[in-house]
Amino acid sequence: MTAIVAAAAEALDLTGDLLTADAAPTDTGVLYLPEPIYHRALTGQVSGIAAITWTTITSPRGRSWLICGWAHRDDPDDPHAARIQDYAHQDPTLLSPLGPYVLTNLDLLPIARPVPAVAHPDIDEPDRDWESAPDGRYVIADATARTSVCAAIAYAFWRIQTQPISVAAPAPLDRPARRRAARAHVVHDTRVVMLRRTSTLTEPADGHTRWHYRVRFVVRGHWRRLIDKHGQAYRIWIHAHLRCVDRTTGVS
Repeated sequence: MTAIVAAAAEALDLTGDLLTADAAPTDTGVLYLPEPIYHRALTGQVSGIAAITWTTITSPRGRSWLICGWAHRDDPDDPHAARIQDYAHQDPTLLSPLGPYVLTNLDLLPIARPVPAVAHPDIDEPDRDWESAPDGRYVIADATARTSVCAAIAYAFWRIQTQPISVAAPAPLDRPARRRAARAHVVHDTRVVMLRRTSTLTEPADGHTRWHYRVRFVVRGHWRRLIDKHGQAYRIWIHAHLRCVDRTTGVS
């Protein structure tokens, strides 16, 4: 699921789009990723995005989503966490006020106003200290992103969690957790979003001998624009898949 959200976020370009308030499932929410998506800034530094929070805010220009990216403080593979540990060795009191997640990114995504293009300021290549991300992990770079990275991840998740390729179920809570929430007057709607198989492939079996001619090729993941019944534009993510051209010929 993380890989699909990361691929969709990297391919996303919201420039000029008008997003309605119902694009997000809730006005305020938290997304925990099963494994981090890594973000490479224009300076070359890499930091993990293990969780994303969002909330709606109002300014003189109108409403927007404030979207924040959070790195896990103790992730052994995250270069940002390693930098924090280095600072902590110099100042042992640094970690005491910090929680398990540390803010690393902050984006604004406008509601009912055109999404602005991402600005890429010029940075001299020799001044960049390129950090390497952990092997096998997905990395989204500011240098190639067409939508701010945290905003792109959040929007990609919002769209994908409503599509048939995923299933959202209430998170199981044990009795002590429910009682603690009740005592603290915490009201929440926590869901676990997972991929699911939408259909199975079956072969016809009517007793006749048949020849199958089958050609397969890879279709890259991409966004498809659609219009709903109210005339509003929206997107769905078409995941990378094998397209199959299948011809069956019966033999008498």
